[in-house]
Amino acid sequence: MSTTQHLKAAMAAACLAGALAAPAQAAEREFALVFKVLNNAFSPPIDAGCKAAAAKLGDVTCTYLGPTEYDEAKQVQLAQDVITRGVDGIGISAGNPKAMARILKMANDAGIPVVTFDTDVLPEDAGLRATYIGTDNYEFGKVLAQKVIESGKKGGTVCIQSGAPASENLNGRIQGIRDTLAGTTKDKPAGVLKDTNGWTEPAGCPVYNNDDIALAAQQIRDVMTSNPELDALIAVGGWAQYAPQAYTQAMEPLKARLDSKQLVVVFGDNFGPQLPLLAQGLSHFNVGQRPYDMGYETIMALDKLTKKEPVPPMIITGTEVCTPENAQTTCGKTAN
Repeated sequence: MSTTQHLKAAMAAACLAGALAAPAQAAEREFALVFKVLNNAFSPPIDAGCKAAAAKLGDVTCTYLGPTEYDEAKQVQLAQDVITRGVDGIGISAGNPKAMARILKMANDAGIPVVTFDTDVLPEDAGLRATYIGTDNYEFGKVLAQKVIESGKKGGTVCIQSGAPASENLNGRIQGIRDTLAGTTKDKPAGVLKDTNGWTEPAGCPVYNNDDIALAAQQIRDVMTSNPELDALIAVGGWAQYAPQAYTQAMEPLKARLDSKQLVVVFGDNFGPQLPLLAQGLSHFNVGQRPYDMGYETIMALDKLTKKEPVPPMIITGTEVCTPENAQTTCGKTAN
């Protein structure tokens, strides 16, 4: 063998040895988060949290998707598509919990780790996901109702506004409101309030807007027109306040009743469009959630699951109570 041949052989051996010694480059994993609707103030912080967690892990891609407008069938189809494509993990906010249970089972059958965030499946289907990440929605509803009581209301008429009738998370909030106003507990759930502990839900309430912001604002106007002596309005999410001009037009004529707390208004969520309305006294309290944390913790949970590490059965991300006094200072920093 010539000197040149010896040199080439030595170089090849060195390259082979280096290749064997070098750590293998970790394959990038794709985690998909399928939200209920993208045209919603709640959506961008979830996406941001998802991408921040993926960046921290380094070998993960966050794919965030959902229907542009609220569409339960479309969300189910999008979730089915990413499972068929073969993502490494999936987080689902179940717009229609019963329909989405079939998708969770499909992910289980494909060996794809699955968690729910923001909106859980029904209790009987909880075994299909590894954990739920988000707000304790029953407790959230309790806080909303407690703020009405703290404002001095001991009874009267109360109208609840919600989003989609099938949303398990929103129904949990409604139950928390009713039980708190009724003076009962979770194990003895109250029905529709009919002079229950002094509280009554007027005809036509609750109102459901299916995540339609314009409809939500119109519902506020309609409820107040139909019930001019209403004692309390509780919205379990921020929909109507995401249309601040329409909301202002509906509520400004009632400012004297709001100022005197003859009418007490409490809203879920504390996003940017809502806070000036709170500061102006057009609501009394806004109870916010932590959507960024939901997106972040969902990715972290999927990371653990793909590594066969345990996760707790629930990861509660907490709430924040905002008032007119802190609406434009400290309020909402974890949401916006």
